Parts: sequence; C-alpha cells; structure tokens
Amino acid sequence: MFDNLIESAPHKSSAGSWKTTFMSVLLHAGLISAAVYATLQAGESVEEVRQVDVTLQVQQQKKADEQKQEAAPPPPQVKGFQTLAIPTNIPVNIPPPSTQEFNAADFSGVGVEGGIARGQTEERQTVIRQDQPYLEAVVEERPERISSPPVRYPDILRQAGIEGRVLLELVVDTAGHAERGSIRVLSSTHQLFETPAREVAQSSLFSPGRIQGRAVRVRVQLPINFSIARAGGTTP
Repeated sequence: MFDNLIESAPHKSSAGSWKTTFMSVLLHAGLISAAVYATLQAGESVEEVRQVDVTLQVQQQKKADEQKQEAAPPPPQVKGFQTLAIPTNIPVNIPPPSTQEFNAADFSGVGVEGGIARGQTEERQTVIRQDQPYLEAVVEERPERISSPPVRYPDILRQAGIEGRVLLELVVDTAGHAERGSIRVLSSTHQLFETPAREVAQSSLFSPGRIQGRAVRVRVQLPINFSIARAGGTTP
C-alpha cells in the first residue's frame, strides 16, 4: 500500500537555516553598534553645546564688568600728601617740564599718604561694640560722677579714729548707672570700708561715656575716701 514509510523520508539540509540565523545576528549586531555610536555622538554634541554656552556667558559677564568699570567715576582723592619717589635710573639729559600743576602743599606730609591738600576729608566711622565695655583712655568723653549718696562710715572705725580709702572698679552703662555685678574692690585700707564704698558706687549717677556723641559702656575706677575730719565725716 505504501512504498516508503513517512518516518524514513530523508531530512532536508539545515545549512540554509544556519546561514539565515548568522545573517540575522550580524544584522542585529550592526544595528546595536550604530545605535550606541549615535548615542555617544549625541552626548558629545550636547557637551560641546554646554561648553560653548558657558564660554559665552563668561565672556558676556566679563564685558559687562568692564563696561561698569569704565562708566564708574574715579574715586575722589582724600585730603593728604604725596610721596616723592627716588628715581632708579638717573636721566642723562634734562627732562622736559611736567605739564601737571605743582602744589607744594601736596608734599607737606600732613594727612593721608597718597592724597592731595585740596582733597576730601576722609570720614572714618567707628564701629561701636556692645560685647565689652570700653576703657576710660579710649573714649572721647569719660564718665563723670554727677551725684552720690552720703557715705556710711563704720561706727567702730569712726570711734577708733581710723580713716581710709577704697578703690573700686565698675562699669558705667549707657544710662549712667553702675552695672550690677560689675563692682569689685581693687584696693582697700580696711575691710569694713568696702561694703559702704560699694553702696555709694551702686547708688551714684554718672554722665555716660561717649564716642562720636554716642553713649557707650565704660569701665572706670572710682576712689571712695573715708575722712573723719571733713564735713559729714566722709568724702566720696
């Protein structure tokens, strides 16, 4: 009925299928390589564009700064003096006269070096500090005691005829009062004089120290004298 069995039929050659697979792999590899190359080229192009933009911005900013400098007026010369420079090379021939106006007052040595006699007075603003009190020696107006209560003379020392002196240090605030906690004894002839001296300092009123007309805190020294012979028995 059947001359040949179906299972025993000769198989077709697989050479054609192998070639097709190889060509497909080569094609896909080429497409992938092309895509990678295109991506790299695009990245390099974007980076080049960014570098060009940065360069242009720097150049524009530099040009704008130069224009501002050219437009800005020269700084005014301060009131002061000029310094004569000693020439390093002595000229052989007599140089032609200078066309600049000579003013002997510019070489007076008074004022700020580098300025001129008819220049503007340099205004120096003093920064008023608040963290630490000033010393009496550096303020323009020193604190002065305006009023103080009578000194309480210790009875035992009065009866014994003992006189003395207490030197205090304290900080006068901007309202003219001694800052609480700032009073300390620098020297004392007797320990019993110290408490009455502190009481006087704490209750005294001072004119505040000033710098450029502004009240500032100042550390001062305040002597309190105890004398029986004077009126009231004491002299603050």
